[in-house]
Amino acid sequence: MLFDLDGVLVRSHETWLKLMQDASAHFGGRPVTREEFAPLFGQGPEADIAIFGLHCTREELDAYFYENFGRVSQGRVWVDPEAAPMLRQLRAHGLRTAIVTNTMRPLAGSLLAQANLLTLFDAVAGADEVACPKPAPDLLTLALARLSLGPADAWMIGDSRYDREAARAAGVYFVGFGQAGDARVDCLKNLPELIFVGGHPK
Repeated sequence: MLFDLDGVLVRSHETWLKLMQDASAHFGGRPVTREEFAPLFGQGPEADIAIFGLHCTREELDAYFYENFGRVSQGRVWVDPEAAPMLRQLRAHGLRTAIVTNTMRPLAGSLLAQANLLTLFDAVAGADEVACPKPAPDLLTLALARLSLGPADAWMIGDSRYDREAARAAGVYFVGFGQAGDARVDCLKNLPELIFVGGHPK
């Protein structure tokens, strides 16, 4: 089971909005408004640089995010209380789990640890580890390699068009979290029921 992180297991939109606003000011970009940022959230660092006019490289932006995330995230991250019970249930049935996120892997690890979810995943694939983040399939391909699985053996759960497009490009069954997909769930506690029929994976 491949999971997007933000918007599915946690919500840190306010953290990333503040980080993006600060980064744009730091790197000479234009002001970032809440209204403009919302539909672009999760698009990846290269797109952020291009759209907001930042004068920096992807590596410089990643470094800025890493250095400032802890300061900005305090009190701005919500953890879905259904996440841990759901993940434990999947793992009790022998399913392996991985994170595929457009967040840098070190930040994703910190966020998962802060949410007390890190030990419930077998692998984490972050945007700094691939040439192209979602909506490209690279992150899913990396996570599947770390799990020693093929696309037909996995499901992807995500909440954005970037997740949906990445899953389709990778040939992975897509479950939309609060949105359309090959299947859809609106709360995490319903995911095991969708996956299992008579106690066996579909």
